Amino acid sequence: MENIIKEIKNNPLFYNMKEEEIMSVLKCGFATLENYTDNQMLFEKDQKVNKLGIVIEGVLNLVSQKYNGSRVIVTTLEKNDLFGEALIYASQGVSPYDLVSSGKSKVLLIPYRIFSNMCSNNCSYHNQLIRNMLTILSDKIVMLNKKMSILNAESLKGRIAVYLLSLQQSSKRMVFDLPMNRQELAEFLNVKRPSLSRELSNMQRDGIIDVYRSSVKILDMERLRELAD
Repeated sequence: MENIIKEIKNNPLFYNMKEEEIMSVLKCGFATLENYTDNQMLFEKDQKVNKLGIVIEGVLNLVSQKYNGSRVIVTTLEKNDLFGEALIYASQGVSPYDLVSSGKSKVLLIPYRIFSNMCSNNCSYHNQLIRNMLTILSDKIVMLNKKMSILNAESLKGRIAVYLLSLQQSSKRMVFDLPMNRQELAEFLNVKRPSLSRELSNMQRDGIIDVYRSSVKILDMERLRELAD
C-alpha cells in the first residue's frame, strides 16, 4: 500500500492531508488494492455499492445499458479519478450503471464505513477526510449539470460544440487532447460513431476546428459558440 501513497496524495479526497495521515486512514478503513482485466465488471447495474474507489492504473468506463442493448458511456475514469462516492450513501443503495474496466486496471477500494465510523484512534485528520468528501460531492453535482447541458443541445453538432468548449475552458488552451477515443466519445454523446466522425469532418471542413487523431484545435471560437447556443 505504501507505494501508491505518492500517486494518490493529490486526489481531492486527501486534500490538506500528509502522506502518513493518508496511510493511517487507509489502514483504519481497511482499504484494498484490486486488479481487473479488460471488460471486467467492477460493479453492475442494480448492484449494492458499499465501497468507493480510486483508479491507480488503467481506465474505467461508467456505462448505461439501454433496453435495446446499446451502451452509453456516462463518463470515463482515468488515473487518480474517484468513483462510487455518490452511491455509497444513496437511499436506494444500488448502482444505476455498470462500471467496466477498459483494458487492464488497478483500483484502490475503500469501504464506505470510513466516513461514518470514526476510527478507534480518534484521528484528528478524519474530519478533514469527511470535509473533503463533501466538497467532492458538491463538485460532482456541478459536473452532472455540465453533462446535462451537453445532452440538451438540439443537434449533434451542438453537443460536440458544448463538449469541446468545456474542454477548452478546463485546459485554457485552443489545442487539447480528447480524453476519450472516438467510440467512447460517440457513446458519451449518445450517437453512432459514424455520425460523430461525419460531424467532426464537417466542422473541420467548415474551418471551425482541426482534428488530428486525439488532438483538437479550435480555429473559429465564435462559430463554435454559435453552434453551442
